[in-house]
Amino acid sequence: MAQTMKNKASWLALVALWFLVSGGMFAQTDVVIRWVDEQGKSASQNELAGIVLHVSSWLDGVTRDAVQSEVLVVDSAGWCQWPQVADGVYNLEALPWSWTVVVEGWNGSAGIDSLTLIWPNEPIAGLRGNPADVIYPANHPGSQLARLDRWSQYTLDSLDLDQLMVTGAVGGNLEEKAEAADRLAESLAMSDSVLQRFLTVPAHTLWGDLMEASIRSWRMSLGSRAEGEVLKRWLAASQDSRSWKARLRSPGWCSVWAMTHDVWWNSLEEERRPWRSWVATGDVDSLRSVTGWSLDELHVAMWMGTNESWSRWAESWWELRWTDDCDVAQLRRQHELDKDYVLTAQAWGDERWMTPSGELSTAWAGDDQWCVWLVVRSGSIAGLREWALLRNWMDNQAPRGVTWGVLSVDASEEGWANTLSQRQSTRERLRWVGRNPSWWDRLDLTGVPQVVVVRPDGEIQSHHAPLPSNGLFAQLKRWQITVR
Repeated sequence: MAQTMKNKASWLALVALWFLVSGGMFAQTDVVIRWVDEQGKSASQNELAGIVLHVSSWLDGVTRDAVQSEVLVVDSAGWCQWPQVADGVYNLEALPWSWTVVVEGWNGSAGIDSLTLIWPNEPIAGLRGNPADVIYPANHPGSQLARLDRWSQYTLDSLDLDQLMVTGAVGGNLEEKAEAADRLAESLAMSDSVLQRFLTVPAHTLWGDLMEASIRSWRMSLGSRAEGEVLKRWLAASQDSRSWKARLRSPGWCSVWAMTHDVWWNSLEEERRPWRSWVATGDVDSLRSVTGWSLDELHVAMWMGTNESWSRWAESWWELRWTDDCDVAQLRRQHELDKDYVLTAQAWGDERWMTPSGELSTAWAGDDQWCVWLVVRSGSIAGLREWALLRNWMDNQAPRGVTWGVLSVDASEEGWANTLSQRQSTRERLRWVGRNPSWWDRLDLTGVPQVVVVRPDGEIQSHHAPLPSNGLFAQLKRWQITVR
């Protein structure tokens, strides 16, 4: 333990020195990361974890899509320095686990922050995106938010029966329902003194938005849509002068907007207004006249609407209004370009892969022919079966102008070696891309085995083509005829 504290102190001293030398002139934070397992041992000593953390930054708080931005290397003691981090929300990944991290300067941080990532010892739900815990220092806004969430969950659990009775989910006579409603109202009335202790950061910040969203959600669960006195005073203490870009990058702000504008269309339904038609046809004037919203606010509502039951109308709006000259539309356009680029064949050239000879080389998707890539990993019986079918078809039945290859997503050199041993000829093109999330984004990987087909013009025809056992060869022939 003493040695661990000494290591931590050394890292913090180095980061502080760097910050002083740099002059601290940027609105950025230097983050020190400690990566451990549930027993407190360095996760980087675990062969399954590796020594690399892949960082992706959230594009927005609506879709919560993220794009890969950098790679962090963790030392043998489990420490890592992440310098000059811009305020925002990030995913840190070491597949199959993912940690969501909020970085924002706060009172007392002095431009330096620290956090601990926990490598869980439990079963995973999928190949990727399994959430793991992030622990912040005791006085950190992240710890304060965690305490707020625990308190609100505890009070909700204690009032669970009352909530069910008030909503009619469970039976009860009128007197019992009235008593239940009184208890909910009493809990709301008494909450201000408790909530005051949690609101230790300014409103209209990343952490502040998350706290506001947590409190509003708690109050709505108890049947109140009002802010409450403490929340109202806290919000009024500072003005939200942030740009639309800053607001939409805040998941808390997006959650608050969704809660405060929940089912905004209900009143229009009751008045029999043709709001769906207005949305589908991009009728800005009619929508602005009934909502009082600006064009930016309308675009926020329609973006949020892609997650609602009327999403197809919201998508139709975007197809018609995507060129609008407003901040929100511009931000959404840029985010879609960033997200879509990763799925292009050109994006493969940003990455490297390993050849059977052990050489690292720049990747490429196609070679002026139809190219079939089969994604496999060691230990996958289904992958070996599809590999054998693809090999046989290519050797005996494939038409001219078709090539193929195998991409290994094995996590270790041992797995890569096992996959490599399945090759029957050195002419079989085999590449190792490992468990790099950036590669998995480019492959749009959802499972193994998976087939990616690239056209002769170098564009990707499909990231999820049929497997060889499920109609790939017939589909490929149809594409050769129909795609020009």
